[in-house]
Amino acid sequence: MKVLLDTNFLLVPVQFKVNIYDELGDHELITLESCINELEKIAEGKGRYAPVAKIALDLIVEKGIKIVATKEKITDSAIINYAKKHNCMVATNDRKLIKTLKSNKIKIIRLRQRKFLTGDR
Repeated sequence: MKVLLDTNFLLVPVQFKVNIYDELGDHELITLESCINELEKIAEGKGRYAPVAKIALDLIVEKGIKIVATKEKITDSAIINYAKKHNCMVATNDRKLIKTLKSNKIKIIRLRQRKFLTGDR
């Protein structure tokens, strides 16, 4: 099954030292171009998450995560529409997005207790 990785979920391996790539290894991992753009903006900044975003971008390349282009400009809308169209799960910790995904009956994977992944896998 496909698992669509949201921007904040791509930061999990660096922030919380949870190897999402091993945990989700049985699934096809993808992300959207808009998520990559968000990470690049964070990486270019001077904030505390800039180094985290840079490592996350390197991991995406290293792990061979498929990057999909979408027409939508709003990332959350693009995630919802892609997940519905391609019947895939979404990995995210974004509360607002999770609520919308649930209302659209889209399966979710999230980080719990900063230690492990849970969801409808």
